[in-house]
Amino acid sequence: MGFAQIIGNGEISFQLDALAMNGRLPHAVVFESEDGRIARAAAKELASAFLCTGDVKPCGVCKACRKVKDDIHPDVYTASTGGKQAVGIGEIREVISDCYIKPNEGRGKVYFIFDKMTPEAQNSLLKILEEPPQNVQFVIVTEKSTLLLKTVLSRCALFKLSSDESDSVSDEAFSTAVDIVRAAVLNVELPLIAATSGLTKNRVLMKEVLDQLGVFFLQALEVKYLGAEGCPDYITDLSRMLTKVSLVKMTEVVSKGQEMLSHNCNMNVLSAWLCANIRESRH
Repeated sequence: MGFAQIIGNGEISFQLDALAMNGRLPHAVVFESEDGRIARAAAKELASAFLCTGDVKPCGVCKACRKVKDDIHPDVYTASTGGKQAVGIGEIREVISDCYIKPNEGRGKVYFIFDKMTPEAQNSLLKILEEPPQNVQFVIVTEKSTLLLKTVLSRCALFKLSSDESDSVSDEAFSTAVDIVRAAVLNVELPLIAATSGLTKNRVLMKEVLDQLGVFFLQALEVKYLGAEGCPDYITDLSRMLTKVSLVKMTEVVSKGQEMLSHNCNMNVLSAWLCANIRESRH
């Protein structure tokens, strides 16, 4: 499915897709959202990515992905409230004990915590978050991250989701990103320079373009390995003319570009760097 279809195109979905694709998912994630359905859907997508056996993660078609979708994967565990209003220390102790048992069939285990936890339960969970076993992932869903102890939150990657936020980009950003990916498949430099030239004086536009480029490169990877009908020609060309390695490198370029932008990098420098590194990623 991809995170964009759950939480919309934007920086958060790109970050999650990139982490999944590169096999760098955090061992503990907190999804904050007032809409529990969105947060739980994102949690299942994360579990699919963690346990997926396909080339593009999550592929959505392998045995592991199908079982996670159908809520029947034996290595996905949801902490119970035990009939109480919140998950207590006893339930968390059961989770911790289970962490050290070998997975049934997957590469690891995923533990969902969808309900509130008592302070005692959180303190108990903190111990396993500090020194987690290998190939174990925790996914906590909460309406407000302030409901979690700061010590717990500091050991998790926090993603704030919104039920009404699609993180859509402007028409200008979208068309600029399309021009860049069209130029990226060509073995000449001038079209790429021309496509990125308008980014030097607009920091907001640069951010939107980077967000959209991340989505495009990940879509091309999915098409390359899963196939898809009705894709725009620029996505099809990316998947057909570039290798998996090149496309992964381009997602890493976008991620680095976003980091440089957040550190107030000079826009002329960033635009030139982006152009040079996209071109370099072809090889």
